[in-house]
Amino acid sequence: MLKLTKKSAAQWNGNGFGSSTAEWVVKGHENIEVFQLGLYWIAADTAHGMNRKICRGDTKADVVAQLTAELA
Repeated sequence: MLKLTKKSAAQWNGNGFGSSTAEWVVKGHENIEVFQLGLYWIAADTAHGMNRKICRGDTKADVVAQLTAELA
């Protein structure tokens, strides 16, 4: 099972700007970020300055399950 570590905490951006969700990285694969974008959770590979989408799910648990299967 993959472990996630928090890269940045959720924060309030001020009135009119709303809030930013927390960002996570996969432990041992710090180039893979997991974050919420709108209604979906996204896993993206940020290696070499690129932001390549790996998978998408309705919940963070869905994305972790997909990543576990892909990185195994």
